[in-house]
Amino acid sequence: MADDTREKHFQSILDQVVKHQDHFTKELKILRPNNTCKLTIPTLQKLIEDHLRSCYNLHILITFDDGVKWLLRIRQRTHHRPPTELVLAELNSEIATLNVLNKTGLPVPKAYSPLHLDGKMSDDNEVPPLDYFYYEFMKGKPCKVEQANYYGSIDLPEEELKQFIEEYAKLQIQISNIKLPYKQIGSIYPSKVKTTHSKGKKIDDTEIGPFIARGSFMNPSPPYLLGPFTTQKERYLAHIDTTLRYISIEALYEEGVENGIDEYLWHLELRELVSASKRLEKIPQRLYIKHADEKGDHLMMNDKQDVIGVLDWQWAYVTTKSEAFSTPYIFNRRLFYERGSNGFSKEEGILVDSYNRLGRPDLGKCVKAGKIYTRLGDIGHYSKANKKSGYRDVFGKDKPADLTPPEDDVDWRVYMMKRHADNQGLRDYMQKFEWTIEKAEEAARLWHVEEQEKREQKGMAREEVKTGEHTKVQKSHED
Repeated sequence: MADDTREKHFQSILDQVVKHQDHFTKELKILRPNNTCKLTIPTLQKLIEDHLRSCYNLHILITFDDGVKWLLRIRQRTHHRPPTELVLAELNSEIATLNVLNKTGLPVPKAYSPLHLDGKMSDDNEVPPLDYFYYEFMKGKPCKVEQANYYGSIDLPEEELKQFIEEYAKLQIQISNIKLPYKQIGSIYPSKVKTTHSKGKKIDDTEIGPFIARGSFMNPSPPYLLGPFTTQKERYLAHIDTTLRYISIEALYEEGVENGIDEYLWHLELRELVSASKRLEKIPQRLYIKHADEKGDHLMMNDKQDVIGVLDWQWAYVTTKSEAFSTPYIFNRRLFYERGSNGFSKEEGILVDSYNRLGRPDLGKCVKAGKIYTRLGDIGHYSKANKKSGYRDVFGKDKPADLTPPEDDVDWRVYMMKRHADNQGLRDYMQKFEWTIEKAEEAARLWHVEEQEKREQKGMAREEVKTGEHTKVQKSHED
């Protein structure tokens, strides 16, 4: 977003906060009776600086007269506001998730719904045109974890790296000890029906509902949200199917038509792999919560670099143990991954060691077995640079026995077109973009001719170098 557009957008948010300041203070007095408060409205420049640390949310400090601090958490909508159905689901899910975790003793702030989300109205009966809620202020500084480059290791001195990973492991162990009552894979929401004891005490105020997700893991038209699911197979097949629909309507990023057809075919291959997986069809006996946005800066640290808070649960969801404790991309986005390897990074090795030392080798096993979830996390993000064999290999023997595509992409394209010749979605896509098997075969033939010419030219160049060196040596002897 251009700087001037961003400034206008953030200024409009500030203007709304100022305009509805009385609304917020009245609402907060209802949420926290017998206390008054004030909002510390930042300058435009300060708001922009804060945004650089949080791309999706803006925060306004709230200070009560007894010194307690909260934050007004506002979604920033740079380009457009999503449909109301998505907005309300997203806000309600994050609030419910924060409060479930807060009750367990995890260092997570307690959240508070604005009155209109609970079906209530404040005295002024006017809801600000902002998507927001309130939560407790947490002390600490965001952990600064950066990579040397896109595929580089975490840029920390050795001892600091080990300490950071150890703190991360301790947090994950805390999360693993939380006993959740849910039976399905999906996001947490407030319950539609409240269950109570005979004495009237609420015992169940949350439930599992559809995934709050990003990218192609939702329908392009109502109902938008997918899930909840009983198995991982159901969940990933649903994601692949919606992605295929997005590709067919050109709603995902493409680098030319060829990339588009390859993107479609690659997702068909992933669909085969997921469909054949016995591991993914198992019904889990116990479920765990996954943060889903673990960039490192979601951890609030003290001066000793201990984790004292965990923020940004916007896209958190409940899932299987093996996925919940597989490693986030900051630990495993390495060049060898792009080249098709499912090996382990240095950081993952340190994490496994930490789990073993802390008495939780079971979580270390989740790291070792979690590459399948790293690979499936690429659904909707096709990259020609990523070697396709890496996605097959991670399924091991748990894949179709007759799936034996050729190595080169041009031949793979022909193979997949023939393999899925009866797939109506593929046939429609090929017709729409004027693709035929014959066209793909001709493209493959030309590519191989060009590659052969390149090899011959390289061979000739090497021979010229050798001849030149031989001539120099011979002339030296003659001299």
